[in-house]
Amino acid sequence: MVRLALALLAVAPLGAVAQEFFAMDTAMVRRLGTMLERPDIEQLAALGYRGVGPVAFEPAQWEHLTGKLIPLLDEKKLKLYAVYSSLRVDRSGYVIDPGVERNLASLQGRGTLIWLPVTSKDFKPSDPEGDAQAVAGVRAVADAAARYGLSVSLYPHFANLVERVADAVRIAEKADRKNVGVTFNLCHWLRTDGPDSMERVLRLAAPRLNMVTINGADREGKDWGRLIQPLDQGDFDVGALLGELKRLGYRGPVGLQGYDVANKFKIEPSENLRRSMAAWRKHVSR
Repeated sequence: MVRLALALLAVAPLGAVAQEFFAMDTAMVRRLGTMLERPDIEQLAALGYRGVGPVAFEPAQWEHLTGKLIPLLDEKKLKLYAVYSSLRVDRSGYVIDPGVERNLASLQGRGTLIWLPVTSKDFKPSDPEGDAQAVAGVRAVADAAARYGLSVSLYPHFANLVERVADAVRIAEKADRKNVGVTFNLCHWLRTDGPDSMERVLRLAAPRLNMVTINGADREGKDWGRLIQPLDQGDFDVGALLGELKRLGYRGPVGLQGYDVANKFKIEPSENLRRSMAAWRKHVSR
C-alpha cells in the first residue's frame, strides 16, 4: 500500500509549478552528515522531488557523493542541485574545504551549485571587518568553479560571519564574479531579520538570487524547533513567500530544509518528505 501511495503521488499533476522542488539531505536523515543510500534516493524519486542538496565537507562525504550518490541520482534521473561545503575566514586569510576544488570536475555539466556558508572565529556575525578575507575566499572558489562551468551560492546562516541575506549580497557584489549568487533560507532569515522584512530582503537579493530553501515555520519563532517544521505546519505564510518570489521573477530551484525535524517532531524523515511534498503541491496549485 505504501509503494502504491508513493507511486500515485509521484505521477499526480503538479499544476503550475514554476520552480523545481528538491530536498536537502537535512530533510532525509535523522542525524546531519548521514550519507544517503539507495532507499533514500528511491523514496525521493517516488515522492516527486526533483533531486537533492547534500552536505560534503569531509573526505568521506565527498567520496560517497562522487562515487555512489551521483550514479544513484543519474539512475533515477534526479539532479544534484547543490553541495553544501565550507569557507572559514580569520584575520590572516581564509580556508576552503579542500574537497571543493578536488571534486569540481565530477560536478561539471550538472548545474550543481557550490553552497558556501562563511564562518569565522575571529569576526562576529555580519562584521564587515571580515569582508576582505571573505571576498578573497569567495573569489577563489568562484574562479575554480568557473573552470568547470559551475556557480557558487553564498549561504546565509545564523551565527556565521555571513549571517544575513544582506551580508551575502554585500560579499557577492564585492567579489564581482558573474558566477556568484546568494541563497534565501527561510529559517535563517526569520531568525535574523524577521517576517516583516520579507519584501525588502527579497528585493535586495533578487538580482543575485540563485537558490531558495523553505520549510514550515512560526512567524515569531526564536528557536529551530519553531523555525524548522514540516512544510504543512507553522503559521508563517509560505505561499505568500512563493508569490513574492514569483512576482520578482525568481524561477530557480526551491529546496526543502528539514534540519532535525524527524527528532523534534518524532516522525520519520519519510513522513516529513511525504507531508512536505503534499504541502508544496497545494502552495503551487494556488
